[in-house]
Amino acid sequence: MSEDLEVTATSVDGVRVVQAGGEFDADEAGTLAQALVTPVDGTSLGVVVDLSRVTFADSSFLHTLIEAHRGHTAAGVPFVLAQPHPTVQRLLDLTDTARFFTVAPTTTAAVDDIRGARSNGHHVR
Repeated sequence: MSEDLEVTATSVDGVRVVQAGGEFDADEAGTLAQALVTPVDGTSLGVVVDLSRVTFADSSFLHTLIEAHRGHTAAGVPFVLAQPHPTVQRLLDLTDTARFFTVAPTTTAAVDDIRGARSNGHHVR
């Protein structure tokens, strides 16, 4: 759908940060799903998905996020959405799925939440 599609993954202080950008429909959701595979090797304290640059998202995008969240939760790996673009936030609100996720205002706040929760023995959903 979009020539500007971007999905990158980096590590910030032991937390995997997946940056998504562009327009996502059923054709692009698989690219995001691959980047959100649950880390099971213990190398990641958690996963943050930066959604600040996603300009279009449909139900397949939302389904990808929900399935990733379920997989991470089952594995005990925190999963946080960060800074959803207004388009994504609207999708989350309209489908009443915003409550399903932990959402942070920024990527930095999300990383800090995960690191802080882990160091205090707590768990971020």
